[in-house]
Amino acid sequence: MQSLQEKEKKDIKSISLFQLCWEFFKIGTIGFGGGWVIISMIKHRFVEQKQLITEEDFTIGISLSQFLGAFAVNTTSFVGRKLRGIWGSLLSTFFFLLPSFVIVCILAGLYFKFNKVFNFEHILKGISPVVIALMLSTAFDLSIKIKKDSTFFLIISLVIIGGMFNINYVVLLLFSGLFQVFYSYFIKGNGEKSLPIFFLQPNKISFALPALFSMVGTPSMITISFVFFGIGFIFLGGGYALLPLLQNIFVNKLQWISNHDFIVGIAISQATPGPFAIIATFLGYSLQGISGAFLATLMIFLPAFLFLQILINLQNNFRDNKNVRSFLRGINIAIIGQLLLLSYHFFLATLTPISVISIIFLLSSFISFFIYRIPPLFFIVIGIVYGFFLIK
Repeated sequence: MQSLQEKEKKDIKSISLFQLCWEFFKIGTIGFGGGWVIISMIKHRFVEQKQLITEEDFTIGISLSQFLGAFAVNTTSFVGRKLRGIWGSLLSTFFFLLPSFVIVCILAGLYFKFNKVFNFEHILKGISPVVIALMLSTAFDLSIKIKKDSTFFLIISLVIIGGMFNINYVVLLLFSGLFQVFYSYFIKGNGEKSLPIFFLQPNKISFALPALFSMVGTPSMITISFVFFGIGFIFLGGGYALLPLLQNIFVNKLQWISNHDFIVGIAISQATPGPFAIIATFLGYSLQGISGAFLATLMIFLPAFLFLQILINLQNNFRDNKNVRSFLRGINIAIIGQLLLLSYHFFLATLTPISVISIIFLLSSFISFFIYRIPPLFFIVIGIVYGFFLIK
């Protein structure tokens, strides 16, 4: 008699390495809107449309992907690893980042040559309703698959309150996972007798690295590699958590770039379909051209890539452990709370003062994604056109 898990694995289809790279190249080209938008695209393509990965595996993937580095990049790496092994993980990540890398290099070249940058504010404002709708639909999708009990609502409330007080969301994730384990183990008595839950703690070196950065001299290829690799080890809290760190290291301590150029780099990184951490490409380009851009991009993402491979191996070893499942359940509940809070902040930042057209666009996008499963690209194109021609 086949187990349900064995039958599920046989039902999963396969994909060639070339097709896998092509799919992530397309997502990397159209994934405007940030991490959760890209996560929604990956889920829609690989879980719902092509059915190449199970809902359970994908949920585990987005949980493991939030510990270190860029969330969307890690999820790409996770899916690639699940479908085509280590080469699938490596090449999926490369082709996903390639479009944003090229765009940043082109815009950086134009900026440093002509000392100006294009204004994408209206276009980004036009696609904001689509971005918010995607985040909300993802949150609702996740919530449907989780059993509702007292811990579900308590964790969501704590995450939202913690987020409003600017508590680091990685801390909130870890707390949520451990709280769920504590509840299952001590209150419900459903935990394992042993607690084999442990993760590497790269943040332990976060206090030593900034001091080492101040000892670095001129921006050679070696020093660029060292600095960005070190930053990759303390890349916690998502792309925007990098802002104060990068500004302090590159503008204040090393003085490799002016504050004005750093602000331009932020604008350019937000104009790409990739993660915000692609600002590393701009910084590398400003220091050593194309070679510096490639090296900076590689080194800032490399620690998280290696860390995720270790986490995947640990997840496979403890897949059936009840404490691990409780830990991941707590994290998934926390993700829902973060999505709701992020949607709220994004709404305030991009859609106020409130426009009737934007609200209608947001609601119609949400209904299309959540109920009718219409691909997000259609609405993203409409948002770009709407922002470019109609928003003044």
